[in-house]
Amino acid sequence: MNQEIKTTMVPRITTGMRKLMNLIVEKKLGGGTDDIGFSSNIFMVFGLPTRRLVGNPAFWTKKTSLCELTLSRHQKYEIPYGCYARMNQIFIDTEVRTKNTNVIDVGRSFQEYVNKLGYQDGGANKALLRQLVNYITSVIRVEPSPGSLAPGHLIGVQTMVGRAWDLHFDVENPEQLMLSKGQIILDEKYAEFIHKHAVPMDMNIVQCFKRNPLALDFYRFLAYRNNMLRRAISFPDRLLFEQLGTEQEGNRVTRARLKHILEAIRMYWPVKAKFEDEHFILEPSPPAVQRKLPSRKPLAIAAPHLSTKPCV
Repeated sequence: MNQEIKTTMVPRITTGMRKLMNLIVEKKLGGGTDDIGFSSNIFMVFGLPTRRLVGNPAFWTKKTSLCELTLSRHQKYEIPYGCYARMNQIFIDTEVRTKNTNVIDVGRSFQEYVNKLGYQDGGANKALLRQLVNYITSVIRVEPSPGSLAPGHLIGVQTMVGRAWDLHFDVENPEQLMLSKGQIILDEKYAEFIHKHAVPMDMNIVQCFKRNPLALDFYRFLAYRNNMLRRAISFPDRLLFEQLGTEQEGNRVTRARLKHILEAIRMYWPVKAKFEDEHFILEPSPPAVQRKLPSRKPLAIAAPHLSTKPCV
């Protein structure tokens, strides 16, 4: 019986894990380059749904002990979900932080955009574009968790993601060049928040986990919590499972999966984290990104005007 249990707990070696192992070998041999990306701390804390929500609800809510995130969809689209939604969001946040603008250049062809996100020919399809549209047409609201304020006191922040967009994508002919570059103009306040609160990540690891939402969210959680960490933190690991949206799978299964992911991450990035006695422990560690970060210059805000024909 014991032998049977051990056999079922052996983690499957995924393509992403193989890529990470190759990355580790390359780093130990002195090769490879540090590619820096950024993610807003909102999604490093709350994440996104891992799969399509049943019934296409108008909104999705995620709670922590302190705050509550509500993501509302456009009436024609869906709540963004899965790996493609995460990679779109990371790409947009990286553009804001590194280019200091709320205007996102998505290229002159779908293939160019796919390559910007690190996918290759045949690696992405209509789902990538669908998740981009789902994301940029959504509305984000953050409020204190119920019970954390005095009776009668209401407070919250709300913003749309995209203020305007003009996309020239032919998914059936991804290499087809358009006359002009596609653009997304983010809401000014949302872009300012990203610019101020984005946390750096090693895009080498992100690319390894681009098809594994649990591993990607766990890495983002580690990068976020380790950023500016001054002393060790410890909490019941079930709270981590809830934050990562995996509590429905059972603690034993989730703990085994995350231990496997953490073991792989630590071979590349020596983060001082561990699971012990049903607790998760994180100690101050080297930063997730080892080299100098791009300077933060003033954010250049563009008005939401695109060269599109009027509808009326």
